[in-house]
Amino acid sequence: MLDAEDENWSSEHRNRSLAERELSAALDRLDRLGRPLNAVVSAIAHPRRATTGPLVGTPIAVKDIIAVAGHPVGNGNPEDMVGPPAEHDAPVISLLRAAGADVFALTSLLEYAAGAPHPDLPEARNPVRPDRTAGGSSGGSAALVAAGVCRVAVGTDTGGSIRIPAAYCGVVGYKPTFGLVSAEGVTPLSPSLDHVGLITATVDDCLSVLPSIVPALASEVASHEAAPRAGYRLGVLDGQLADPRLDPEIAAITRGALDRLASAGRFDLEPRDAAPLAAMDELLGPILMVEAWRVHEAIMKTRPEHFGATTRRLLAEAEHAAPAARLAALERRERLRPDVDALLDGVDALVGPVVPYPAPELTPPVDTPEGEIEGIFTGPYNVTGQPAVVIPCGMTADGLPVGLQLAGRPGDDVALLRLAARAASVLASPAP
Repeated sequence: MLDAEDENWSSEHRNRSLAERELSAALDRLDRLGRPLNAVVSAIAHPRRATTGPLVGTPIAVKDIIAVAGHPVGNGNPEDMVGPPAEHDAPVISLLRAAGADVFALTSLLEYAAGAPHPDLPEARNPVRPDRTAGGSSGGSAALVAAGVCRVAVGTDTGGSIRIPAAYCGVVGYKPTFGLVSAEGVTPLSPSLDHVGLITATVDDCLSVLPSIVPALASEVASHEAAPRAGYRLGVLDGQLADPRLDPEIAAITRGALDRLASAGRFDLEPRDAAPLAAMDELLGPILMVEAWRVHEAIMKTRPEHFGATTRRLLAEAEHAAPAARLAALERRERLRPDVDALLDGVDALVGPVVPYPAPELTPPVDTPEGEIEGIFTGPYNVTGQPAVVIPCGMTADGLPVGLQLAGRPGDDVALLRLAARAASVLASPAP
């Protein structure tokens, strides 16, 4: 009979063997499936990990804008990709390793997450339709999850950069409450808007990882598992669904998904005015432009050729953004908060579309007509800092995924994810 010490050794040995098998399989999939999609910056064949923990045997990919010790932080920029290695892990990476996860790949992104790929780096392709983009800026992370290379990837989201690729690729994208997951060790774009979050195969995958990167939520996740809700009330953002910029087919698929949720008997739908969120979206530009210029001003003034032409153009436009406009936007945000909070009175979450159109061939630069509207439904939640999650809800006639966006109250991330898991389960079931 094994004593306690032998049992511990045996358990750790089994965990180590499991992790090595899963890692080897993930690295094989990375080469076979991920690299042809331009989703991979580099593989990490021998990642450091704890030998025990809830994420042992879980390969996790990381957007190459987050510090992983021993590897350059590439930022979607050719010079940075061969720069000095990071000396320390970002806190989110340290927490994943401590839970036993294998950080096994760094994923491609739009340059500095600023809205355009560098011309020398091919854009990540969509596993569902490789002639289409995986989206940005966390496109590599979304592509790997959608291709089945891994079930979990870490991304960042300043105006929709997790949720838009998730919608384009037909996977789950979760932007937490602002500040819930540390952004330390992440190359900033707009510190007032930047969020670190997850792209996963299912909402349950999000819930399985969340306690490891936000340990304070472990008991809340467990309590929600023990006491599931019978039903939910959703506030439908009718103004978004009626927005003339929304592709009619996307609108019809979204409405069909809402009808299915209502017909399942678990969701009651109530109309909500989208105007307060549209007002919030108007504030994103002034905040982002001033903060992005502050982040990149030094290099723009000394070595502008460091950036790709489109990113350089976008940052040159940001140079002329007025700091006073940013302050005015932040002040208006606080005045608008009560109106946004009121949208959630009597409902558990808000629901609406994610992107006005399905995945295009290439990500449109943010200063083009298509690029200007890409984030109109996602950006407001970066300004408010509310948690938001995207789940798949259908396919276009051309076989392109469509997502549904759910948003909750600040700090109610676990409740929102539980609701999203229930909704995703209904939408994944065969239509009657």
